[in-house]
Amino acid sequence: MSDRRRWLLLFAPLLLAGCGGLGGSSPTGTPSPVATTGNGNGSGSWLVVAHGSPTPTPRPSSGIPPYPISTATGFLPVAPTTGPTPTPTCAPDTVHFSRIGALDVTPGTTSATATWYNVGGYNLVEYRLTAISQDLRTGKQRDIGWVTIKPKKACGPLSATISKLDRKTGYVFSLDAVVTRRSGAGTHAGTLMRSHVIYTK
Repeated sequence: MSDRRRWLLLFAPLLLAGCGGLGGSSPTGTPSPVATTGNGNGSGSWLVVAHGSPTPTPRPSSGIPPYPISTATGFLPVAPTTGPTPTPTCAPDTVHFSRIGALDVTPGTTSATATWYNVGGYNLVEYRLTAISQDLRTGKQRDIGWVTIKPKKACGPLSATISKLDRKTGYVFSLDAVVTRRSGAGTHAGTLMRSHVIYTK
């Protein structure tokens, strides 16, 4: 028998089996495990590769529920922002004048009530509240004066009412704090909070 016939008989089963006999896939179309050598010279360790199966994507663990796509705009709606409510804490020397905060004011007819959080502090002496009229007139402006508030304890809400205001007039309300000086004698006052223009009724 010639060499050509011997090679033909040797490779005939592989040719008849097609790709299924090569180990890359089975006759049913399902990928089968493949074994290869570590290098090309036939020596070294064997590495067995097994094809995995698809699994569903796990659900997110962030606790945010899925939101449907809006049919009106085609965009995902913004998830509601829910976070912990900040709780102010007190510590020595918590009165600082580095930033002016927003003052909450509820207007009346000829008066208004301001509400804020008293942070306390060992150097706090008192609070002072005033109102500045935005209805400018020719000549000297009317001085509303100051309302003095001496807090009895720290870490709690405070409110003060300022009266003798004009009806249907815009005012900017300002809250100052009076503190003892860190060095030397005497006190120091500065603005802590201020409102936007608020109109009386």
